[in-house]
Amino acid sequence: MPQDPGVYLMKDAQGRIIYVGKAKRLKSRVSSYAREDQAPTYYFHKVRAMVAHVAKVDYVVTANEKEALILESTLIKRHRPRYNVDLKDDKSYPYFRLSVRDDFPRFNLVRRPNPKDGAKYYGPFESAGAARHTMHLLQRIFPLRRCSDRALGNRARPCLDYEMSRCPGPCAGKITKEDYAKLVRQIEAFFAGQGEAVAHELERAMRQAAQDEHFELAALLRDRWQALTKTLERQRVSKAGGEDLDVLGLSEDDQGYRLAMLKVRRGRVVASNLHDLGQPPEPPEEVMAQALVMLYTAETPAPPLLLVSHMPSDPGLVVEVLAEAAGQRLELRRPQRGDKKGLLDLALMNAARPREAAGPSPAVVLAGLAVKLGLADPPRRLECMDISHLGGSLTVASLVCFVDGLPYKAGYRRYKVIGAEGAPDDFAAMAEVVARRLGGDLELPDLLVLDGGKGQLSAGLKALEGVLPERRPPLIALAKGRDGEPDRVFLPGRKNPVALKPRDLGLLLLMRLRDEAHRFAITYHRALRKKALTKSILEEVPGVGPNKRRRLFRAFGSLAGLKAAKAEDMAQKAGVDLATARRVEALLASLGAHLDTTPPPE
Repeated sequence: MPQDPGVYLMKDAQGRIIYVGKAKRLKSRVSSYAREDQAPTYYFHKVRAMVAHVAKVDYVVTANEKEALILESTLIKRHRPRYNVDLKDDKSYPYFRLSVRDDFPRFNLVRRPNPKDGAKYYGPFESAGAARHTMHLLQRIFPLRRCSDRALGNRARPCLDYEMSRCPGPCAGKITKEDYAKLVRQIEAFFAGQGEAVAHELERAMRQAAQDEHFELAALLRDRWQALTKTLERQRVSKAGGEDLDVLGLSEDDQGYRLAMLKVRRGRVVASNLHDLGQPPEPPEEVMAQALVMLYTAETPAPPLLLVSHMPSDPGLVVEVLAEAAGQRLELRRPQRGDKKGLLDLALMNAARPREAAGPSPAVVLAGLAVKLGLADPPRRLECMDISHLGGSLTVASLVCFVDGLPYKAGYRRYKVIGAEGAPDDFAAMAEVVARRLGGDLELPDLLVLDGGKGQLSAGLKALEGVLPERRPPLIALAKGRDGEPDRVFLPGRKNPVALKPRDLGLLLLMRLRDEAHRFAITYHRALRKKALTKSILEEVPGVGPNKRRRLFRAFGSLAGLKAAKAEDMAQKAGVDLATARRVEALLASLGAHLDTTPPPE
């Protein structure tokens, strides 16, 4: 390796990237992993455990260390290596969700934030009861709808929330989009720490309504203003000088690192987030550096001041990268006293709080599953296959992927089964798709799950015979239980299913994986069916384009009418040439009585 700055990628025997690191001098940094004279610290043992799985090291040379830091963050996000910082939100706590993309945004409580749905999330809350109480208070101040989009579209009369003044009734046209948008802007301003400005706005509107003798509206605004004023009085002020800043506290226990982030806007704590970072074999200073670069991007820029519990080993480099993404000057500070030290202590307290409320971690569940299925290592990457068809036609397959117990959409695949048209044959379809999945060069799963029983498992094992030995992952089948019994897991070479209890967390994870594969397959199959139903059979006739098809259907109304017509009639009434009309007549005559009589769209 050269003594240049860059990024190194450690891979295991299966070629999977298990660690990504950056270096100012690649050769010196990578060779340090092989030295035996290091002090026997806690991190030394974690490094030794990782190095034991390394079979190959690749590297990428960069122009400078700054480019290496950015590339390291990009590769970690893309490959999610086992031993790197795994920046996952703590999704076991409730959040407020505001669907800002809708015409009438919905404000409700959720437990699983989806960063890709365009909504805004506020939280998390340690207590679901506290979250519901806060929701009740906010509905008095900002009465936004809680109902689903389906309920909004199908309802003609306002619901009970409207009668209790907790919703303005957009479903029944009781409020305009402009007035509803004002409520949305107000609640966004409230969460951004601008509660006083919202209170002043409500007070001005109340006085104007009273002056105009709109007394019912004035009374409504008065109630909202009073409720907001009382809420602001009870809200805790941080005394941080009215600044905009983020506070990041990093804590470590036997389950790995945990990062708590407090958002302070105008001197007030307005939001908090928890992130489980996994168990990277790095000291907290390096973990903090990786987390900062992954958290703050051009889309989510950092505020002017960041308070951290552990200063990165190269703070100047981290500040340069974050400031460039934010487009402004930025300061990284580790306070030792005063109000800012109090904020940092608050973040550390949140990061160190007990994890029992969230239940066993995915790593614990996967480790238990490995023991029960006889696997050598916990299966971090799970994949599941399912087959879908309609009487043997339009046979498709789905492949879904979970990494560390959570869906990994980049690993999803859809297949059109080539050799299964005609009589339904799920076993042949499964064998084909298993061979296609494992025959390429995509990253292999740690465990491949087939939806079905012994037949699907046998088909999958037969397909493995044609795959290179190094590309044969562990294979199991998951069959639905009968008569209320739990689902059954079948292993190769074993007659009876594995004895797993109905509430076994590993079994529940496999069931979630299987259900997601079933949903993905059904969605794809329905899309193909819809496309097939809207495709005209006349597309199979040479010389018949969209214009001629439209003229034929306008002249005869349907395929049934066309089938009853002669070629000469088609030529005369639809204005097509006689040779084309005869080809249409011959095709329709060869199809028999089973025709799609739906005309194509105009």
